Amino acid sequence: MQTNLNPTPNNEIKDYLRLAETGFYPLFYKEWLIDSFNQNQNLNFKKASHNIKYVFTQLARHKTVEKKKTALIGMDKLSREEFIRSFFKVVEHGILKDIKKLQ
Repeated sequence: MQTNLNPTPNNEIKDYLRLAETGFYPLFYKEWLIDSFNQNQNLNFKKASHNIKYVFTQLARHKTVEKKKTALIGMDKLSREEFIRSFFKVVEHGILKDIKKLQ
């Protein structure tokens, strides 16, 4: 996914978060999601946000979604699962923030 010619990690994070809010997760395989959510470790928003910024900084050198997925495959399983849980924590936070605005 690429919205401009030289996306920054922060812009990419926002783009992928917007996609996730609509139910589209191009970076993750279904099996990864299932495995990640079987873990019952809680993450706070600050740690989750830091984690996804760090991983997206690492992924920024890859230009296509498939190459980003390949880089995620190369991560150790625990780190990838923590990244996925972190990603969804930030998505959840954004959705809940929007709901509060509507009230």
